Amino acid sequence: MPLCYPWFNIADKKMVQANKRSTIPVVDRAFQFKYTGMIVLTVVLISASLGYLLLSYWEMNRIMDVALASFPGMGEKVNESAALDVFYISISFLVLEVLALGTMGLIITHRVCGPIFVLHGHLLAMLDGKYPVTRRLRPKDEFRATFELFTAVVESLRKRDADELEKLDQAIVAARQKGVQESDLAPLERLAAERRARIENK
Repeated sequence: MPLCYPWFNIADKKMVQANKRSTIPVVDRAFQFKYTGMIVLTVVLISASLGYLLLSYWEMNRIMDVALASFPGMGEKVNESAALDVFYISISFLVLEVLALGTMGLIITHRVCGPIFVLHGHLLAMLDGKYPVTRRLRPKDEFRATFELFTAVVESLRKRDADELEKLDQAIVAARQKGVQESDLAPLERLAAERRARIENK
């Protein structure tokens, strides 16, 4: 690396740091840990319940096997019935787990997609040259910090346009007082009208 271009080293370090950040699986601790914990806890609770139920059922069947040992043929029927019961219990818990995770997935995506849907609409409004009328998120929506930052950016841009409009109006008034022709002021008036329309969402 040439010594006369030391900024190359700084740029390389920043690029390396950016690449390292992009490989980190955790970028939003509060969001990722909360919902990952909910999913893991749901699986653990359902699996533990299934294991406890099967263990209790196995102990009960073992006691029955001992009690029916003196009755020829009865043990085989009991074991066959027990096997079917275990199969049905396992299928039932599997269905329960799928339903629980599916419901949780819908809840999570609803809380995530809601703010994204609102931001999408606001960005479309700004693409049309208007300032969106921002609204509050639902109490349990995610990415509140990002939405609040977007709202702050919109208000900052609106204030900047308002300041520029005030300066344009002052400049137009001063130019008229100095006898500037209306035809020469037309570009400034159009610019002021555009700023005013954007601020008023017209």
